[in-house]
Amino acid sequence: MKQLFLFISVVALALSCGNKTGTIVSDADTLTVDSIVDMEAYRHSDVYICQRIDTIYKYMNDSACCSQRYYALMTEASFLCEETGDILYDYDHWVCGQDYSDDWSYKVMRVYNITDSTALVDMIIHNFVDHETTIALYYERDDWYVDDFNPSEDGEDDKQALRSIIRDGLEAREKAKELVGSWGWVGENCPELLLSFEMTSHGLKCTECTIYRLDGFDHPEVTFNGTELWVNEEVPAVHPKKRLYLHLQLDQNGDLTGGCTIRHLYNGAGYEGPITLRKGYFRYRDGAQLNMSDYAE
Repeated sequence: MKQLFLFISVVALALSCGNKTGTIVSDADTLTVDSIVDMEAYRHSDVYICQRIDTIYKYMNDSACCSQRYYALMTEASFLCEETGDILYDYDHWVCGQDYSDDWSYKVMRVYNITDSTALVDMIIHNFVDHETTIALYYERDDWYVDDFNPSEDGEDDKQALRSIIRDGLEAREKAKELVGSWGWVGENCPELLLSFEMTSHGLKCTECTIYRLDGFDHPEVTFNGTELWVNEEVPAVHPKKRLYLHLQLDQNGDLTGGCTIRHLYNGAGYEGPITLRKGYFRYRDGAQLNMSDYAE
């Protein structure tokens, strides 16, 4: 038995020579490695990249066809634009326009600058007229994905623009924190309005919008770009006469001042004109001036 065990050990040692893992390398393993290498080489050929462009332009979907890093920038920039009221894209970058022409088409002109992880593709997008464009590709998850539209030679133009939008949006979000709290009406001959704001993961939110002695608005939308504040609610399908619109800015005294439009179901006349709101303050029309902590409706 000991001799048989020794013989088997010697054979195993001989077979594993040159293989640091001690496992037996078969022809099938070699063929598998070669096949993987061949497939990687093929996927980095202009022939395959042209086929990949066909697949991408069949779907033209940002989440499915863009690189993870580019889509992450797009998503964050879009999210912040919703907070600030800006528009990220006013056209469709896939079709080079806002609308499709009936004869919309694309054509790959050349594939070049192919590296292990990047490539450039010149294309002509026909949408009413011909548009010469370039897309940058990035190799990840075993395939090519769009990493930029109309890049410069360094392929960073569009991503830099997205980063600038994100930077500005984050700065506006920090400034929005100054608005957190309750703001009460001050001034003459305008609605006795009370607004309350809180900061959420989705940006600034209006948690209370009450017109003293009248009623309130339940779901006002808020946008703030770091300088200007908009508070808006309009539900004409349900209540044609109900609307709130505020366009305000912080003045040198720290008050929110600007224009106000209010139409309410129980007040057909409404109000349109200037308004001033002060943080932590409310003034009743009868002349009583109270801190917000004393205010109770």
